[in-house]
Amino acid sequence: MITIKTYNCEQFCELENDWKNLQNGSDMTVFQQYIWYYGLNEQYLKGCFKHGELARYYVAYKDGKAAMIAPIHIRKHGFEYKGIGTAAGIYVIGQWGFTDYLNFIYNDFDAECAEAIMDEIKKNYPRLHFHFMFVREGNAFQHFLEERYADKNIGKTICVQTLPHDSFEEFHKTMTKYSRQNIRKAFNRENKTNMEIHIQEHRTVSEEDAKEFFLIYLGRSSNKNVINLKKDGIKETILRYYNKKYNDNLKAGLEKFNYIIYNMVNNPESYMIGIYNGEKKIGFIYGIMEGADIWRNIIVCFDEEYSYYTPGRTAYFRYFRDILYADGKGTSMITDMSRGTERHKYELGGTEHYLINYLI
Repeated sequence: MITIKTYNCEQFCELENDWKNLQNGSDMTVFQQYIWYYGLNEQYLKGCFKHGELARYYVAYKDGKAAMIAPIHIRKHGFEYKGIGTAAGIYVIGQWGFTDYLNFIYNDFDAECAEAIMDEIKKNYPRLHFHFMFVREGNAFQHFLEERYADKNIGKTICVQTLPHDSFEEFHKTMTKYSRQNIRKAFNRENKTNMEIHIQEHRTVSEEDAKEFFLIYLGRSSNKNVINLKKDGIKETILRYYNKKYNDNLKAGLEKFNYIIYNMVNNPESYMIGIYNGEKKIGFIYGIMEGADIWRNIIVCFDEEYSYYTPGRTAYFRYFRDILYADGKGTSMITDMSRGTERHKYELGGTEHYLINYLI
């Protein structure tokens, strides 16, 4: 017998034991962990949602035991046209921001539980569509959706990862010629101008340092999203407006709560590579370790003042050369650079994998 119970943001911590019992299934990633959603929930609880938006956690109990949790973001109002704006609908919590892979939470996928949850949500919000985005291709949830809603498949999202090699030399061969040339040029620029750019690996970060690092991200993002209707046209300007608004909200919320900073400081699997010029922080690569063999990259950024030296690209190269393939030895580590098709990912020998999107 399956029963469905609904929890709101204030009740989230009541789910801790059940969540942790379900978060280690083979389909789960760092983005389905309780600690990640604790941060998301706290940020939403402290004012992220607006009028007409709700966060709800639907839990399917089978024979009295929690078998599946669906973290659901409900937007009662909204508008979207050709990629501009956000439609009213039912989403998985985390679609906006840094949650790269979305899913329900389960140990072993149970189609009856998934159907019961969707039926319960639809009963509560009959006029809203399900927007199931960024579902990893090949996992059980994606197979379930494809089997029942193949005609609702609205396309793929590309992710890029670098696979492990037996030595740094083998990895180096996978880099494009163009990339190797650019790395050499960047190092030459550093040497000619007496820069002291280097990376430092951190497995623990203080809240003060985490805020300093994250402010670099917000600064660069603000520069990228300066609104200029005359230069960019209507569609690009509107997209920049929404991006700027999102980042302004993150910046304003630094004194309240920020789930990225929370994970940087409190998640024991967090992995920070600081980029420095001497003692000065000028950028970072932040990710979370998943087991012993996967590093899920979340953010890479640097201070625009140092763009001439492409410190993000050289930091990645230094990460591979000095940390992952230290002393030229091999690795079993996959470096997942996640969503997006930025050129540097391919230049570093990255290969594609896919997320599938459904509008039901």
